[in-house]
Amino acid sequence: MCALEVDERDQLSGDAAVEKVRELLPRFQTAMMITHTSDGAIHMRPLALQGDVSTFGGTLWFFTDRRSRKVQESENGAPVSIVCQSDEGRAYLHLVGTAMVVQDKQKMRELYSPVLRAWFPQGLEDEDLTLLRFDAASGTYWKVDGGMIQAAIAFTKAVTTGRPTKTTESGDLLL
Repeated sequence: MCALEVDERDQLSGDAAVEKVRELLPRFQTAMMITHTSDGAIHMRPLALQGDVSTFGGTLWFFTDRRSRKVQESENGAPVSIVCQSDEGRAYLHLVGTAMVVQDKQKMRELYSPVLRAWFPQGLEDEDLTLLRFDAASGTYWKVDGGMIQAAIAFTKAVTTGRPTKTTESGDLLL
């Protein structure tokens, strides 16, 4: 068995890739945004996913402070990664793309939740509150369906055949 067989994965692009992300996103409440500085430093921070993610079409939205490091580090088309993990939902998603600040009051009203007052007590009136638009270009996903029964079946099959059993669905995404 060659190494590629062990890491066999789906290759999804276009509508199929968007549909896979749309299927996975409702399993996540937050995402980790990863940015890079011009000198090579890497920063990661959690952000709440905004809006109805089941309608994903390539864009994710986040509220943030316009003075934040993530805003500065995502300027000028610098690559940004979004990583989502749900141990309970047994799904993992990594998206790569670009982010940009969007000052759109109508979109802010559409996405706004009173929970944001914890960080922005003035709500939508806070002059530093802004939207960060993330446009995905590519990514990778992993999904494990089933529970202990599927794991027991996979274990039994591997022990019986002497060959590893694929227990996850995974793939590369080109959006």
